[in-house]
Amino acid sequence: MSLIDLIFPKKCVSCRKFGEFLCADCFAKIRFNDSFQCPACFRMSVNGLTHPGCKTRYAIDGVISSVVYAIVTRKLVHNFKYKPYISRLAPIIGEIMVESLSQNESFYAFIENYQPIVIPIPLSLARERERGYNHSELLADYAAHYFKLKVEQKILKRVKDTKPQFKLNKEERKRNIEGAFGINKNSNVPNSIILIDDIATSFATLKEAAKVLKHAGAKRILGVTFAREV
Repeated sequence: MSLIDLIFPKKCVSCRKFGEFLCADCFAKIRFNDSFQCPACFRMSVNGLTHPGCKTRYAIDGVISSVVYAIVTRKLVHNFKYKPYISRLAPIIGEIMVESLSQNESFYAFIENYQPIVIPIPLSLARERERGYNHSELLADYAAHYFKLKVEQKILKRVKDTKPQFKLNKEERKRNIEGAFGINKNSNVPNSIILIDDIATSFATLKEAAKVLKHAGAKRILGVTFAREV
């Protein structure tokens, strides 16, 4: 047992039982996502890929989410992103995410065909200072290591601080995130990208980031999130 575990004993983020951050009983309640939607029209699609008829020049090419955003996953994400800011949840969330991605044929086809660069959704400097880390960067590092891909954290930047998306409705989320991202100067934007974030709800954040990256020269962008709010 580490010193930090002696000082701050682990408790399940869901049921509060001592021992681990996620106990076996609560882990069993997590449901893997098996209902995918086109991020453009929100109708059902194969593995979350954007329908051919919905694709535009600067549209994201699909969004794959690993689990359903329900009671246990909500508590996992909340403790990961908000106080008490438990960064040590990253390996747990990352392991669940890559287990699901390993079984997604469209995801494997994308990485085998294009060898994409993994890019996390950036936070504002103020929010990252408050939290001490960018949760999307931790998940991007985990996924990139598992699938033997390169991760780039300095290409995409946040140029506008925004309100938390979970407090807003679909239209408000779209307006809130517009103009929030930019490309760092002298960045070499790759042709193929996997964008990593924690939750997909309206797809607004991923679509806005993909639009900026495609304007900068990217050809193919697949969004990946830990959870999908349904």
